[in-house]
Amino acid sequence: MKQFVLALALLFTASLTTKAQEVEIFEWYEGSCLFTATIDSSKANYQQVQNAHYTLVQASELSQPFLAYQPKDTAYLSVKNIRFECGNFLKELDQMEYPKGEYWSKIKKARDENLKEQCLLREKAVIALTNPKALKGTPYSKDCSRYITALEKGGKTLLELWKEIHEKEVAEALDPNPIIQSFEKNWNSPDKELWARIEVLRYGWWNCIVQNQKQWFNESIYRTEFRKLMTTINSSCR
Repeated sequence: MKQFVLALALLFTASLTTKAQEVEIFEWYEGSCLFTATIDSSKANYQQVQNAHYTLVQASELSQPFLAYQPKDTAYLSVKNIRFECGNFLKELDQMEYPKGEYWSKIKKARDENLKEQCLLREKAVIALTNPKALKGTPYSKDCSRYITALEKGGKTLLELWKEIHEKEVAEALDPNPIIQSFEKNWNSPDKELWARIEVLRYGWWNCIVQNQKQWFNESIYRTEFRKLMTTINSSCR
């Protein structure tokens, strides 16, 4: 009889151990608060939760340069390098397993589309330094058409828009003198038109892109859906 009771006790202990092993804890920071949560194993595993969190919150942005600050920077702009980096990002995303459910399926697809758009715009920005027609037909080309037109026409049209962008910057600056001095130096430079293309691309066209880009995911909805992957959530703030 004692042996039977001992066997039952061992079986019960083994069962508890198995269940304990199934409990997965995920931790993340939001500002100065550390969140510790138990993952709902019926909805996701640790890797799926980590993938979702990494892709949406912690993922580093594309890092290859695509806009110059000055003429010498153009030597570091490479379509080949942008394509290589983008290929790695997209491959990594494709291989990531996300939590179950329609929301996570849609968000992964949206992230993929967003990355492809970012990659295309970066490629075209590099090409546009020497061939502005490359910007035609790209995302937001209608919204940002005045910059594309000026870049394509060059000459007086481009210089006038460059001057307009400069005057707006001066009007908004707390100390405009350094900005005025820098502009005057570049305006009288032998590379005057190259300076104009660089600054109209960066401060005109790209700012226009940023202002018109659609948000690819809603942060508030994301937080709600992310928390649904947990059974318990505790937090401690500094």
